[in-house]
Amino acid sequence: MRKESTFNPEHQATNTASKVVAALERLSEAFRVLLWQEAKQYGISPIQVQILTYLLHYPEKLKTVTHLAAHFNMTKATISDAIKTIESKGFVRRKDDKEDSRSHTLHLTREGKTVARRVERFAEPMQESVQDMPAEKQAGMLEQLLGLIQDLNKNLIITPQRMCYNCRFYEKKGKLHYCHLVNAILKAAELRVECPEFRKPAI
Repeated sequence: MRKESTFNPEHQATNTASKVVAALERLSEAFRVLLWQEAKQYGISPIQVQILTYLLHYPEKLKTVTHLAAHFNMTKATISDAIKTIESKGFVRRKDDKEDSRSHTLHLTREGKTVARRVERFAEPMQESVQDMPAEKQAGMLEQLLGLIQDLNKNLIITPQRMCYNCRFYEKKGKLHYCHLVNAILKAAELRVECPEFRKPAI
């Protein structure tokens, strides 16, 4: 028996899961449009906008092609090609690793930082819409989205993210969230999508 399509409006009418997936797909389209609007102003691509934004905020140890590839679920070759373009525009420079001549980290130039601060505004319309929701609904949505991301991680759809649910310090106690690093229960709103203290679970 052929499985009904998620994108069939008649099927969606009686299937809540399909409506949720369709809504998420619409949101992904919104991000794509917003990214392109910013990217075309500087003659770069959406992924290059995201790379500039990443390099503006993440610590030096994570500013490598390997970490960028994992973060954006792309191959190292694709990320390297994207970096070459923004490097040729003078937005990014490479810094050699003193301990390993084969490795390097990526850093924004002064011009790169200026551009990054401008293009990262692409997400502001989304931010404003979410901020209009009551705080408890924002927290509930965060919980649900982190759970969805975790399922996608487990099914190897996207690479494991550096979030609470994937961290060795995290434990779910009934309906409560507990962090063993700070030895405290976390409110839903305190859960992190990206945590600087993230550690992979012990194998």
